[in-house]
Amino acid sequence: MEEVKPEVVEAFLANNKVSISLSATPSELRERGFGTLRGRRIYFSTLEAIYLADKKRTRVLDALTRNEVRFADLVRKLSQSRPEVWMKYLVYRDLRDRGYIVREEKTVDFEIYGKGAVRRLVSIIYEGREASIQRLQKLLRFAVMEKKELLLAVIDRRTDIVYYTLGQLSLR
Repeated sequence: MEEVKPEVVEAFLANNKVSISLSATPSELRERGFGTLRGRRIYFSTLEAIYLADKKRTRVLDALTRNEVRFADLVRKLSQSRPEVWMKYLVYRDLRDRGYIVREEKTVDFEIYGKGAVRRLVSIIYEGREASIQRLQKLLRFAVMEKKELLLAVIDRRTDIVYYTLGQLSLR
């Protein structure tokens, strides 16, 4: 059986935002939770835009010149003054590839859902950087208050990702 390749959609980069026309949006992208509707356009978050370009679902064009934006240039433009974008993207991509719908959150890095009824919050911990007990307690309190499970995504120096569930944290 021949594999059907998903449609590649032209997206436009303007003012460090990537968007596509609502009429050009494949329903599959909307069903998988990509983008935010504003007017007659679907706007993608930085991580969504990078993911869709990486997976060859979008072909990103500069809105002014109509020239194609290379993947490395897109990442560079969208992550200006935000060095953590690439590391966050690695976790985002891993979660998306596992079938989750992933949304960025302010208190934690992500909220994920899509597999079962349990909603989860994900916080990224970088190997070699400090992760204080106080910060972990604060994140856990937030997760409990939101009635969601807290996952810690630990990224090592080789960019391997291991997930841990944090369900209880007490100091005696």
